[in-house]
Amino acid sequence: MMVGLDIDGVVADFISPFLRLVEERAGGGPIDPQTITDPNFIYHPFVTNEIISECMEKVSYNPGFWQELASLPSPAEWKTLDRYSRERRLIFLTHRWERETYDINQVTCDWLRRNGVSDPVVYFTQEKKSRFVQKLNITLFVDDRQENCQDVAENTAAVVLMPHRPYNQTFSHPRVQRIQDLNELFDYLG
Repeated sequence: MMVGLDIDGVVADFISPFLRLVEERAGGGPIDPQTITDPNFIYHPFVTNEIISECMEKVSYNPGFWQELASLPSPAEWKTLDRYSRERRLIFLTHRWERETYDINQVTCDWLRRNGVSDPVVYFTQEKKSRFVQKLNITLFVDDRQENCQDVAENTAAVVLMPHRPYNQTFSHPRVQRIQDLNELFDYLG
């Protein structure tokens, strides 16, 4: 079974440092992560699309942002991820932007190696992830963003798992199963 795993929001804590950047730009004080009810910040009272776009562009040009992200899995979960990776049963699939000013592939792979995946395979895309899920024969897909889960659930035969996060609580789809942590993924794989 080939596993496709998103990075930000699944194995890397993107939201905490990104919220700090949004707080600085918005100037409205601290933003409680529990008030983020969707990953695009559409329904937040004082965060605009313009602010989110500016902050996303800013982090996309900053390799240090990606290098300093905190890890979400436990050391034991990283060890299991490394085993799947070494067995060539794990692919990371991310929407991180590729820029000419630095090599996001190198930054991302270095981060994954620091956290325990000895030889990561990472694909970067701005397209719908379902295209890569089909192309790479991924049979089990994990992502925290509802639009990616819905896309893969509706356009592929892959099993779709979604880690439960404050910003995706309201999403429900008959072909998307929620998990609390990666151990539930490993239980599924047996």
